[in-house]
Amino acid sequence: MEYFILLKGQILTTVFLLSLSVFISACGDGDSDAKKDSASASSDPTIVIESIMLNPMLENRQDYELVVLSDGRLMSLGGRGVSHGGDSSGNALDTTEVYDPVNDKWTSSGSMREWKTWPSAIELTNGTVLVAGGAIQRESTSLAEIWDPNTGEWTKVASMNVARNYYALISLDDARAIAIGGADENETTTATAEIYDSETDTWTLIDPMGDKRIWHTSTVLNDGRILITGGGHRDGPFIKSAEIFDPETEKWQYAGEMNISRSHHTATLMADGRVLIVGGVAVDSRNTSEIYDPLSNTWGSVTETTNPRAEHIAIANSDGSVLVAGGTLQKTMELYDPISNSWTEVGNMQHSRARFHAYKRNDNSIMLIAGQGSERVLAEIEAVSITLTDRTQAELDANAESARSGVQQVSLNATPTPQPTPTPKPERKTVTNEGMELNFPEAIESDPSGNTITPLGNPVKLALGQAVISPDPGSGTNGKFEALISDDRENGGTAVVKIKIRMALFEQGSVELILEAGGGPAAKKLGRHWVGVIDLEYDSDNNPIATVVVFVP
Repeated sequence: MEYFILLKGQILTTVFLLSLSVFISACGDGDSDAKKDSASASSDPTIVIESIMLNPMLENRQDYELVVLSDGRLMSLGGRGVSHGGDSSGNALDTTEVYDPVNDKWTSSGSMREWKTWPSAIELTNGTVLVAGGAIQRESTSLAEIWDPNTGEWTKVASMNVARNYYALISLDDARAIAIGGADENETTTATAEIYDSETDTWTLIDPMGDKRIWHTSTVLNDGRILITGGGHRDGPFIKSAEIFDPETEKWQYAGEMNISRSHHTATLMADGRVLIVGGVAVDSRNTSEIYDPLSNTWGSVTETTNPRAEHIAIANSDGSVLVAGGTLQKTMELYDPISNSWTEVGNMQHSRARFHAYKRNDNSIMLIAGQGSERVLAEIEAVSITLTDRTQAELDANAESARSGVQQVSLNATPTPQPTPTPKPERKTVTNEGMELNFPEAIESDPSGNTITPLGNPVKLALGQAVISPDPGSGTNGKFEALISDDRENGGTAVVKIKIRMALFEQGSVELILEAGGGPAAKKLGRHWVGVIDLEYDSDNNPIATVVVFVP
């Protein structure tokens, strides 16, 4: 995640995906998981949120896929767990399991042929489940296989023409599926797309997108077209553009640009047919949201969310509202109301979550399933219930029509803004085992939230307690300015800066870097990563500011 969940008439999006290995709160310093069986209530008396714990999955999972089966069951596939003896691919899983909502029970549905993280899967029109792509041993794969619910058996099928990870896989209405974008076996972002025909067991390349993308979203519109938004490249930049795929013509058209470049966001089809875009890794802010209107092909800004989010979930309710929960390892939930164009906090989950999935049950309660917790990978599942507003579809449609009144329709395929070239990886030269000669881009200011998300190799000016986080799911690394041990440079001595390194959920330890008076940067190796302090200065209140960079030579 995106890591996507597709329903008939409804799409539940999560990213691709996603990390966003990543987007870990600064060095795992979030709240511990709650023990009680109730969530916090909203301050708004008209909104009541309740949470109950359901039976957990058989395996702890993050970076996994969830498929909603036509018989009402759920199927989880692969991902990354707590441990998998001898697995060198980061605790990747080959296991799958199916959830029966009637009995609230998970049962094993066999093992895929390979351990896979970030797999993409959908149910085909014949009821079988297609799994394709993802990462094996941290490398993108083109392998595909099918699970037959009648026999419980897995069968290898034709491989994709292009290896893909962090891409979108969408079921079409005619026994076909389309794979869009992703990172190939060389970790190169691709714009390619191909269609799988389950009747002939063939993948056929079609016209590519206009822009290369990973960690983008895919949303099936009410007319059957597919909206693709945002994403970017592994080493940046993130992009604003949107494109629409028409399954009937198998052609792409530009659909304008979002107001914010973003990746690891959500795109949710609302009850009125518009699409709500929320959060993600953005150039300006992770609190932003906006709405795409397919009828006018226009984008409009929405009031900011109450909390910054990436790798969260968003799911539409029948009253037009959208529940947004979790992301960046937080517990908070909030509700967007299109009538008032406002956000309302509606309580907390019992567990902090990122890289997880959600499913709306028949009683309109919403299951929040597994994912990355603040201290560990989760198997826990909770169901939250919200008191919804009594609204008719006519009221929702009228509100959407009012929002587009006076807005001039924009034709598809307007000339898009040229996409910037991805930032090249900085050149580096090893000087000694104790340090590096660093050649990096100019340092950027830290995100006020405390966690600055930027590709490996980009220096960030950090205050005490702040962290730089890589959005690369292959690394999932952050470096936190933990302490200033000493600074005697004014007297010709040294400054000692302590940096804590964390990769995915696991602390790698801390390093103390020594800056010489009048000298250059300092760097040390920790595992396969290097951490460097390029500069140490002080703000107007005499608080230390360390320019920190995490990189892999």
